[in-house]
Amino acid sequence: MFSLWRRSSIPVWAVALLALVACGGSDEGGQASARRGRRPEGGGRALPVKVEVVARQDISLTSLKNTTLEAERWVEVRSRTSGLVEAIVCEEGDRVRKNDAMARLDADAAELLVAQRQVAYDEALRNYERQEKMYARNLVSKELYESTKTGLEQAKSLLDQAKLTLSYTTILAPISGVVTERTIEIGNMVSNNQIIFAVADFNPLLARIRIPEKEMGSISVGQEARISVESAPGKFFQGRVKMISPVVDPESGTFKVTIEIPGKNAGLLRPGMFATVFIIMDTHRKALVIPKKALVLEGEGNQVFVYEKDPESGMGKAVRRKIETGFEDSEQMEVVSGLSDGDQVITVGHEGLRPGAAVRLVGEGSSPEVVSADRPGGEVGRSGRTLAGGDGVARMKQMQQRLFERFPKLKEAYDKQVKTNPELATSPEKWQAFVAEMRKQGILPERRRGR
Repeated sequence: MFSLWRRSSIPVWAVALLALVACGGSDEGGQASARRGRRPEGGGRALPVKVEVVARQDISLTSLKNTTLEAERWVEVRSRTSGLVEAIVCEEGDRVRKNDAMARLDADAAELLVAQRQVAYDEALRNYERQEKMYARNLVSKELYESTKTGLEQAKSLLDQAKLTLSYTTILAPISGVVTERTIEIGNMVSNNQIIFAVADFNPLLARIRIPEKEMGSISVGQEARISVESAPGKFFQGRVKMISPVVDPESGTFKVTIEIPGKNAGLLRPGMFATVFIIMDTHRKALVIPKKALVLEGEGNQVFVYEKDPESGMGKAVRRKIETGFEDSEQMEVVSGLSDGDQVITVGHEGLRPGAAVRLVGEGSSPEVVSADRPGGEVGRSGRTLAGGDGVARMKQMQQRLFERFPKLKEAYDKQVKTNPELATSPEKWQAFVAEMRKQGILPERRRGR
């Protein structure tokens, strides 16, 4: 039974006739619903998808190679004398400048030798000065004078050698850079020419790669390159071709190309890192670019789904497009034809999607249950859910068409109100308020409650 009707100016016979039509319409609607199903035209619920707008940007054709980074200058620091390690001044990872002290050896023996050689030199100097004065007065022979001079020079050489040996007890940095290795500990006895440190200059770093000889004509000195490493995913470092080997390896059919990476990246890049090098062969400026993940795997050729929205109903649908591609990199590709600026390609949710399928953008709200007058419960289903979401207007239009066919007076009241309130034609919320008012006035029956 319908619930009690509110008092109105409508005659009793009209109310009875309206109730009879409503009951009949409800039965017919239930049969129609059973035949057609309870989903809107277009295949039911809209599938959620994510899209990206086709954009214009530069994209390059690259040659991809893998290698390890290395420092342009890498030096082994060797001991130039033997001795006991007395102090270690720097550690691995420390930055040093050229001639900075890195370690010190026991210098007692060297200092003693310098003192002895200094005494010998002083005595030779005094003897030479005495013989020089006498030679000037012709009191000594030239041979004696020359012999004294030679003795002074020998004493000076021995003194200089002793001083040099003393200086070797302080290990100095041969270049400016970063200490990459230390092989000694305090108390160790080191020998002459023993490796005790390694120092590398990270400015610049080098990446040496092998290129097939067929690409030799596409590589030139100064050409731009991009470098990526696993420790900085998604980040690219700039480099340039520094050297090209003029010789092709006959066994591999490749030639060596050296990429120079400026030292401004020294905070993130290190020698020995595994790196991917992209040498930019050519660049297309302001090309139409889409993500590679938008490609549809099914079908022949390169295809994508484009999200399009009906301007009247507001419902979205997936339209399949065949495209021609150009340059591509690891994540994006150029579209030569098939798409235009502003098109929205579906990047998530297109697996198994059919052309023309109803879709909605993620974040626009889930597709509500179909609101239909074919249900025994009236305009709003048993769930009581209201029109909402991206396709709410379309559902409202379907509902209006069905109700207007069954209740002509409702159509008259709607036409009259929409003239003074145009938003009624596009706002599901105002439409629901209008339907509620029509129930109050008795133009529409109250909803029947299921038991």
